[in-house]
Amino acid sequence: MAKDQTATHRLTKETRDEITSRVLAGEKATALATEFGVTRAYVSLLKTTALDPERFKRKAEAKLSLKLTDSEIAGLKHVFDTSTPEDNDLIPARERWSLEHGYQLALKLFNKKPSVRAMKECMGDHLTRRPDRGDPKPKPPKPHHINQIDPELAKDPDYVAYYLSPICEQIARREYEMALADWEKRHPNGENDMRVPENDGQWEIPPDFQQTRPMSPGQRVGKHAGSKGSPFTPPKRRGKKRR
Repeated sequence: MAKDQTATHRLTKETRDEITSRVLAGEKATALATEFGVTRAYVSLLKTTALDPERFKRKAEAKLSLKLTDSEIAGLKHVFDTSTPEDNDLIPARERWSLEHGYQLALKLFNKKPSVRAMKECMGDHLTRRPDRGDPKPKPPKPHHINQIDPELAKDPDYVAYYLSPICEQIARREYEMALADWEKRHPNGENDMRVPENDGQWEIPPDFQQTRPMSPGQRVGKHAGSKGSPFTPPKRRGKKRR
């Protein structure tokens, strides 16, 4: 075999069998790689494949098992359309689907973890998205349940005992009351003074909405409003110190 061959050429079956037999006979992988114009890792791969041929078959089967079939995709879409994560006892229990909920459902139903792209295609519009309103009204907390805990935190028994304790629910209730009072202070007219999207998707600004940001570019605001000079004045250059 010529020594000027590169590692990118395709070897014939007879050549691969010759390399395998010689490396199993005790010849060095480095010398064989130089002789046949391949890498030492490729010679070691041929040796490992000959010693344990089922190893790579198991890896290939495990890799293929992550891919969802058409029937499994249809089953996932049906569950996404007809139920919520809370109905399927997924953690944390919520009414909206998230990507993590999709992975838990695929693992629970089919014992598979598909790719992110495949999962997003299955979930479609059911993925949790950013709410349309930037400042929604706080909702009262639900009674604490173990399904609401993050899977990593659920492994800690001390945290689970604290989360299910009455004092933790009292703290959550107090935080909700404080958040609601702050929201009502910022929105005295309730949800009516928030911006509501129209049918064409444009934002409708209420008449009593006050513009607080400067209308002209470069206008000084806050404590710098009374300052003199242009807001774009370049910084002064410091001269070099004389020795």
